[in-house]
Amino acid sequence: MTKTPPSITDTELVAPPSVPPLAADLDAGLRRLKLAAVRRTAPEVLITAKTQRWTPEEVLRTLIETELAARDASNVVNRLKAAAFPVPKTLESFDVAASSIPPKTFDYLSSLELFGPNRTWRSSAPSLSRVRE
Repeated sequence: MTKTPPSITDTELVAPPSVPPLAADLDAGLRRLKLAAVRRTAPEVLITAKTQRWTPEEVLRTLIETELAARDASNVVNRLKAAAFPVPKTLESFDVAASSIPPKTFDYLSSLELFGPNRTWRSSAPSLSRVRE
């Protein structure tokens, strides 16, 4: 008598281990403190911290860095939305020859840290946010 191998339907599929949610009181406290990024990432960070034996400082540092990064990204999006720029502008698209700004002044201003890594304008000051072309 030969035995047939079990089919996929005969065996139970093993689900990947799921991350348990935060306790209700922690979730409510993080929601009340408006720490959305911490609330979203804490379960995975806590599991990683436990398996890798992180110190409490490392756990806090990771959660705080996550929250700060999320808030910085959100602030950029909100400021760009509030500025209501018709289109994003970069320094590379600025026509120095057609403007009244001397080229040396433009070169100096573009070397300042007012511009991000992709060379887009990062000022939120109302007097500096409009550049005439």
